[in-house]
Amino acid sequence: MKATGLRAMLGVQWRTHRRGTLVWVIALIVGMIGTAAAVAALDGTPEKVHTYAQAATAGDALVAINGRVEGIDSLGGVIQDEFGFLAAFLLPLLGISLVARVTRQEEEAGRLEAVLGGRVARHVPVLAGLVVAAAAIAVTAAVFAIGLIGVGVPASASILYAASLGALAFVFAGLAALLAQLTLHSRGVYAWSLFVLAGAYLLRGVGDVTRTWSTWLSPLGWAEKAAPFGAMRWWTLLVPLAVGALLATLAVHLAAHRDLGSSLVGGRAGSARATTWLRSPLGLATAIHRPAALGWIAGALVIAVMMGALAQQFIDAVAGNPAMAQAIGMSGVQPEDGFVAVTQLYIAIIASGYAVQAVGSLRAEETAGRLEPRLAGTLSRLRWLTAHGVVITTGLALMVVVTSVVLAAGTAWSMGTAVHLGSVVGAGFAYLPAELVVGGVALAIFGLRPRAFPAAWTFVAFVAFVAFLGPGLQLAGWVLDLSPTTHAGDPPLGTVEALPLIVLGTIAAALGVAAAVGFRRRGVPQG
Repeated sequence: MKATGLRAMLGVQWRTHRRGTLVWVIALIVGMIGTAAAVAALDGTPEKVHTYAQAATAGDALVAINGRVEGIDSLGGVIQDEFGFLAAFLLPLLGISLVARVTRQEEEAGRLEAVLGGRVARHVPVLAGLVVAAAAIAVTAAVFAIGLIGVGVPASASILYAASLGALAFVFAGLAALLAQLTLHSRGVYAWSLFVLAGAYLLRGVGDVTRTWSTWLSPLGWAEKAAPFGAMRWWTLLVPLAVGALLATLAVHLAAHRDLGSSLVGGRAGSARATTWLRSPLGLATAIHRPAALGWIAGALVIAVMMGALAQQFIDAVAGNPAMAQAIGMSGVQPEDGFVAVTQLYIAIIASGYAVQAVGSLRAEETAGRLEPRLAGTLSRLRWLTAHGVVITTGLALMVVVTSVVLAAGTAWSMGTAVHLGSVVGAGFAYLPAELVVGGVALAIFGLRPRAFPAAWTFVAFVAFVAFLGPGLQLAGWVLDLSPTTHAGDPPLGTVEALPLIVLGTIAAALGVAAAVGFRRRGVPQG
């Protein structure tokens, strides 16, 4: 296959998507290097590194979350462990996002057809998207390696660690490119990618806890097995690179042979006439958000199932290791409450990601040209926006209920005693106002400045950074207060006060009003 028009396509994709790409790359680089620098400043002495290693390896619960880090008794190992959970989601999401929006999303919008009307081969847009994504991933990994070297991590280990994370992102970029050929809508690309990511996280966690071969079935496990601060297995980079290249090759091949606007896995034929529910704003909004919501709920369920199964080990580790209890802020408290608090915080961050991605689908509806015909009739902008807001909020509440019930059941099974379901569910709902604030920020950006929507993901990254690393890195109080999850009260470990939750709810409502006012006044579509 000749890559006719590749140079022109690279230029088009860079000009149209450079803002979002730069936001992703800069946010990840700043977050990763900032984390490494903060860890080096706080835990850089051999004594502190040794204490941290003892705490992190005291039980299997933290291993399931962050991975089994070889060489954790080194500064680099501590950095890898601290960044373990975030890296497991942010790097794959980088690859998925960069590819999905320049392939299936552009095809849905009809812009790809206009491009292919010129002298551009059918497979070139997919190839160009993979090239741009690979370049962005390579830049992110290279700058991160330089940052690690700058904080005192050995150069060879820094390069291997950064390369393993880059290879992980490349696998999911290739996966997204392939799914863009298999599914009919971009939301399907995101949903199935998240399902695969959730399964990969579960396989890696089970493999690390049981010390079995299942870790090797997960792309996350391939990055972990590189052991940059332990055995330094450079050859393991060949596995994700080969798989990513294979997926990318299949995607390019399929793009060259399928019809534009089609997919290899067609959706099931619907009814000749839409039901009354589907014709309503709420019904259509539900149909639009359902696939992605199920994907995010699946990811949250993986955390709930894994943590519930390891509840007793986690509690025993905290009870028998004061260093671990102090490291995760559970010194002198009930281990059961601390366990639920830690798990619900992880789920709250996942829920925040769902809220932003769901609002992002509204932007996709607009850029794809499907919103303008909807608003051309009797449906007002306010009703349309309200319907989607209700569905997104319902999805958040459903995630809280489902994951809390599963967490409570798993914890009860692991501990062999009854767990107060109301306390677990209440802890989950205490984070709902904070999640709505994150979603409100995304909605306000959509209503006021839709072109700046990638900034909403930057806010999610900031909230995750503060939630997971802020207390341990001893960030200033005002920095911690900028994250809405800080004001939830760390339930059920801490006291949940009504006033902060009311304030958060009020802020979320104000952001929603600002979004509605801005959306009503601005042009639709706004490119």
